[in-house]
Amino acid sequence: MITTAGNGPGPAGFESVAGIWSAPPVGDVVAMESAVPLAQPPSKPAPSAIAPSAWQSERGPAPTIRDILCPTSRLAEKSRAGGRLERRNVDTAPVATEWPQRSGGAARYPTARSRSMIGPEEASRMKTVVALPGQGIGVEVVDATCEILAAAGMPLKILTPPQTTGSAPDAPVPDETKRACREADAVLFGAAGPATTAVVAWLRWEMEAWGGVRPSKFYTGMRSPLTDPEGIDFVVIRENSEGLYPGREGDLADAKRALPNLRDRFGRGLDRYGEGAYAVKVVTRRGAERIARLACQVARRRKAEGHPGKVTCVTKSNVLRESDGLFHLVVERVVAEQADLTFEHFHVDDAARRLIRFPKTMDVVVSMNQYADILSDIAGEVAGGLGVAPSANFGDEGWAYFESVHGSAPDIAGKGIANPTATILSAVLLLDHVGLAGEAKRLETALARVYRDGKTLTPDQGGAASTKQMSAAVLAAYRNQ
Repeated sequence: MITTAGNGPGPAGFESVAGIWSAPPVGDVVAMESAVPLAQPPSKPAPSAIAPSAWQSERGPAPTIRDILCPTSRLAEKSRAGGRLERRNVDTAPVATEWPQRSGGAARYPTARSRSMIGPEEASRMKTVVALPGQGIGVEVVDATCEILAAAGMPLKILTPPQTTGSAPDAPVPDETKRACREADAVLFGAAGPATTAVVAWLRWEMEAWGGVRPSKFYTGMRSPLTDPEGIDFVVIRENSEGLYPGREGDLADAKRALPNLRDRFGRGLDRYGEGAYAVKVVTRRGAERIARLACQVARRRKAEGHPGKVTCVTKSNVLRESDGLFHLVVERVVAEQADLTFEHFHVDDAARRLIRFPKTMDVVVSMNQYADILSDIAGEVAGGLGVAPSANFGDEGWAYFESVHGSAPDIAGKGIANPTATILSAVLLLDHVGLAGEAKRLETALARVYRDGKTLTPDQGGAASTKQMSAAVLAAYRNQ
């Protein structure tokens, strides 16, 4: 079933045939836009100056994307969440390039039981997780979350390698850490700051984690700005690898020389502009198709759990008819192949309004990099703030890393009051990913119980608890199930 909606017609030049946009074959599209320069992801870091450690991982076969997100896969009972922790300027965030009291590359968080007490069956379930705190409150929330995972006796080996070779913004990620991340079953990341920009850049860009999954779910007791947030439960799917964010930009004078015949829709060239900057937006058929298929997998699985099975595509195809138009076309065609799913489309300005006014009508929202980045922050806010907004980022062959949506929050870093919810819920997604669905569901249930009780919530949620007190309450609720 295909339906379309929005605040304008479909992409120009497309004809509606049986509800599906049809047009002559279109190749990969590159659109040029004027923009203020953005920070470009660093190029491949230089080799580490630190001697690599000997990493030993106990791991099973790498899961595939099908394993991760199909309803019949081992990724069962996936949780969805949302959050309130404002994204803050990170320029003064405390530097944290290593864990406190970390010894070499050894696991910092031993399990509650020794290896000798774990039977053969449980030993076969043992998964390796690399924990990278990032900077600022990332250190506090990842530490609190890992303490829960370890103290709960989950079959996890948590490694805490050094994040960078120094505290400078351009300090590279050590080779030993890269190797550990590649070989691990999953990576848990905290929050990026100036000294750890290279870490998140390596995780997302060099490891090509192209598919972002950002749930927004209200749990009773969360501090939502809406008067009736009960029932908010949807997911934003973000194409992580294309669009403007790779940072193909520069001086506008260079673009004028390189593209003298480039014209806008009114026939005007770049010569009409004075001094400025440009950015290139890239949308490919391949990128749009794989993110659309990921969205369909998520929607199908959610439908099996009682959700509508609806994919909402968000673009600005009424204005950017080539780039956004291609994305719109490809996503609609992919969804049309799924007989059990429905499709709708909104332009991004309309979609932003709807996420606030009608969040309960959303199921799976899929969009390009920049749009989904913005929309997922809105999605987290309507549920309870960025402090409770988790995310998962998938690459090829099932490689994935998990992180909270919020930033390093330098104004509260070190005060011990950061909300660990977003990282705990990111850990829920991680547990699902590595095949520990039972533990994932139990951890989500424990967190929901803490919110429902309302006695040990952090200040952003109207409470007075510290990060450690809240995480301790979650652990107690986990054990008491």
